[in-house]
Amino acid sequence: MKINADQINLITKRGLRGDLKSFERLLDFLEKYEGISVIKYGMYSLIFQIAMNKFIDTSKDCEECGGKCCQIGYPVPVYGFDYEELRNRLNTDDLKKLEKIENNLFLLPRPCQFQKGWLCSIHKIKPYACLSYPFATEDEQKEVINSYDGKGVPDFKVPEYCPAGKRVKDIMNKIINDLINKLGRVPTPRELYNELKSRYYRNEETTSK
Repeated sequence: MKINADQINLITKRGLRGDLKSFERLLDFLEKYEGISVIKYGMYSLIFQIAMNKFIDTSKDCEECGGKCCQIGYPVPVYGFDYEELRNRLNTDDLKKLEKIENNLFLLPRPCQFQKGWLCSIHKIKPYACLSYPFATEDEQKEVINSYDGKGVPDFKVPEYCPAGKRVKDIMNKIINDLINKLGRVPTPRELYNELKSRYYRNEETTSK
């Protein structure tokens, strides 16, 4: 079955939200193109991000930080598929917080008006760009993307103010080093994901291939 760009975006968003069946379906699709450096990079970045979003509890780190990622930086892009979800769940006044740029693109200014304390008041329906922060967002990783040649695991950049990202990166690097010692080589994205999942999640029904 062919998958178009909109389907890929929705599958990715569901996956980063913690739906492992969607995430593994995404890996299945991307593996076909793993020989392309930017695709391989994308797979590793998504695995680091799912580690942060699903497997590793970073709530204390985010509370300590105070949610600075919601307060500083460029406006957050809100794509058409994000907007459709928000439109079905938010009232008219809340939707006015988004600035329409073109038909399928809106911007959510920072500081984000949906932030309450250090928490996100729209956490369950937050935009794709928020779910991608910091490992799978182009704004933070542009230099890493441009320099990645397909060899090894990318050295992802983590903002200085993000203790959650730093802890996740440290944990992932430990898993990677353990796999290098075990395999005698750098793990593929799938091998890294499977090891992450085996350590932090227990559910045989969603075991990856």
